Amino acid sequence: MTTYAVVGRPVTRQEGPDKVSGTFLYSADVALPGMIWGKVLRSPFPHARIVNIDATRALGLAGVRAVITGKDTAGMRVGRMVRDVPLLAEDTVRFVGEKVAAVAAVDPDTAEEALTRIDVEYEPLPAIFDPLEAMEPGATLVHEGSPIFASASGPIQPHGNILHHATWSAGDLAQGFRESDLIFEHTFTTTWVHQGYMEPYACVVAIDAAGRMQVWANNKVPYTLRKQLADALGFSEDQIVVNPCGIGGDFGGKSPAMNVPLAYFLSLRSGRPVKMIMSYTEELMAGNPRHPAVVTIKTGVKRDGTFWARHSTVVYNGGAYSGFRGRPGLAGSRDAAGGQYHIPHVQVDSYMVYTNNVPCGSYRAPGQPQVVFAVESHTDMIAHAMGIDPYALRLRNVLQDGQVCATGGRYKHIRGEATLRAAVEAANWGAPKSGPYVGRGISLGQRPQGQSVYSVTVSMDEHARATFYTLVPETGTGAHTVGRQVVAEDLGIPVEDVTAVQMDTDGGPTDAGAGSGSSVGGTHAALGAAQGVRQQLTFLAAEFYGWPEERIVFRRGRVFVEGDPDQGV
Repeated sequence: MTTYAVVGRPVTRQEGPDKVSGTFLYSADVALPGMIWGKVLRSPFPHARIVNIDATRALGLAGVRAVITGKDTAGMRVGRMVRDVPLLAEDTVRFVGEKVAAVAAVDPDTAEEALTRIDVEYEPLPAIFDPLEAMEPGATLVHEGSPIFASASGPIQPHGNILHHATWSAGDLAQGFRESDLIFEHTFTTTWVHQGYMEPYACVVAIDAAGRMQVWANNKVPYTLRKQLADALGFSEDQIVVNPCGIGGDFGGKSPAMNVPLAYFLSLRSGRPVKMIMSYTEELMAGNPRHPAVVTIKTGVKRDGTFWARHSTVVYNGGAYSGFRGRPGLAGSRDAAGGQYHIPHVQVDSYMVYTNNVPCGSYRAPGQPQVVFAVESHTDMIAHAMGIDPYALRLRNVLQDGQVCATGGRYKHIRGEATLRAAVEAANWGAPKSGPYVGRGISLGQRPQGQSVYSVTVSMDEHARATFYTLVPETGTGAHTVGRQVVAEDLGIPVEDVTAVQMDTDGGPTDAGAGSGSSVGGTHAALGAAQGVRQQLTFLAAEFYGWPEERIVFRRGRVFVEGDPDQGV
């Protein structure tokens, strides 16, 4: 068994003292000379035509430096994957909270007062909120006129209100149901869930002397933000610099551009740096929460409880726009097939539907919690109807090594059965409950690690102190600390001698890292960079001291030949 000197041991986070002392820099803390404040006017209607906007009274208020409306940003669309979000509503608003106008003023109170002086005339339109109703022929269209939206994967055109439909299948579904002894069908619904991060969206934008856009934003994917801005504004990416700052909680939600494009236009018009901070009212009204879902699961079962066939239909309520998500649909919907179980005959149909609700985004395993809740509830209901212990039913069907899961993947070293057995043992599953008001349940899920591109540089100075340069923000998960530990372990130095430095977007070619893969993917990149440093030092030590390269080791802050530490340096 491998033993480690640094990895796996408790260490003080590098940013910890600054966080607990209140000196850690978040985007809302950034203060630039001459900075003013931006605020947004939002729609009170879920669907309406904008007849007229008159900002005359707002512009006449002392202290107001700029006002912009949809006329100033006409035709510009922003989005992580699908670019369908107007920077400001142009002729139509599509959800309560959509941005209609923005102002910049010398202080927040003046900016708020200016919003009350913008006169907007609306013509209310029929609105649709239920995704199942939105899929019906003749339903009110959220986006009229069959628009075609640009996206990273090419043009996308909704079919009515259906933006995306994906199907996964295996086996022969009709045959599977014919061969089943019992068939169960249930429908489950989930609602919106906000990520609940303590820090709301905030940004500061300034235009420097070279005309470059300087951005400070609590966005976990700086390079993706830079690309969103470049695509929306028609810039080249090298005209934009996203600067590092802290992120006060993410949970998947800190990826969209939010107010950054508006802050740029307000800065451009006023000639001053602009700060914008969303209130929590705005967060709950117009953030990017988890998608509500309607999940229908039909399962064919053998009399002994073996799952034999399954058809799942997942309908996600995407809200009015798709640009807050990282893809048109949600890959997590594949788990509606029950990827943790072996089912020979399956089909999953997943839909993403436009409605006149708040646009939804990412929240920890996008799309998956909704369907895992449905699959595991469905499993419990089958167990109850058949008189089978819920644990026994799962144990009978859990995926085993070498089997193909319901979505077509073949996994090795599966620990599903071992996990079930360990959970049952820890919960004393077969024993009486400890009291009359004690609940006990069981569920099983699986999630592969997220994958992204990570860029890391490691350097070492003459005092054997290493610097770990990363492009991944520290979202509170400890990714920087883990990276420091891995660098220290590989170079054989104390973790206190490794400093993590987050670079701005000029600091490397690209980096798409974020989310569940950061600590693993980013750390592997750190390990590779540290190994490169060690290889160079090994070559130099071998050349200078005449040591055999293959026997040179790095431990406890020293370099020496294996077996002879006293002769090292």
